[in-house]
Amino acid sequence: MWTREQLKTRGKAAFLRNYWICVVAALILTLLVGSGTSNSGNSNNGNQHNTSSISGFTISSDNLNVASFAERFTPLGPVKFVFSVFGGIVLLIIGLAFILIDIFILAPFEVGGARFFIENSMEKAGLGYMLSGFQNGAYGKTVWTLFLMKLYTFLWSLLLIIPGIVKSYEYRMVPYLLADCPDLSTEDAFRISREMMDGEKMNAFILDLSFIGWKILSSITCGLVGLFYANPYEYATDAELFLILKQNYFSGRSYSNTYQTY
Repeated sequence: MWTREQLKTRGKAAFLRNYWICVVAALILTLLVGSGTSNSGNSNNGNQHNTSSISGFTISSDNLNVASFAERFTPLGPVKFVFSVFGGIVLLIIGLAFILIDIFILAPFEVGGARFFIENSMEKAGLGYMLSGFQNGAYGKTVWTLFLMKLYTFLWSLLLIIPGIVKSYEYRMVPYLLADCPDLSTEDAFRISREMMDGEKMNAFILDLSFIGWKILSSITCGLVGLFYANPYEYATDAELFLILKQNYFSGRSYSNTYQTY
């Protein structure tokens, strides 16, 4: 059994032991794979504007001012229609580009970040671990597995917010499992993560809530507290959560498992 105080103490110690490297690693993770924004539609004078949000980037047709450009320079309906269609195509292409970047570039960084903080828990880790998602010989599987993880979470979220949140916690250990054992299959990564988080979802949720004070303080200081303390502290604590859940998972199993390291 683990406690929040235990994990946070271990995470803080690991982070402070390698302070500046952890700050840089956390900054990279926050910028590349930090929490994204949700799609939303804003109304203005009864008109809805298309928006697309991918991994924290928000694209809006308002930003391109396609319709207003057409109205300003020509009163002809067909020309306005052409500009609108062109603007929609541009938005679609940009949106697809961000999706591809998220799938093929950002996902391996997420696994690399997990690997860095796992290694940093035991000894001072170098930033080279951040690239392990590209270098471990399982790049394609990493990309595919994290794509499925995000897709499943999104589909469950369509049922309502709560199922999506539950599934996000169920799949929480998938990036860490791939970081810790690149040879693990996609099916095993999902299965082991689900079994690791069985009975631990609420505990992990409360652990996340315990960082709310730091997030508020970070907002008040324009992100400085998050950059230099709270973000690496939280990432390090998450790695400690994985390590203790991994230890508990395998210590309770007597059968031989190719992933067992304890």
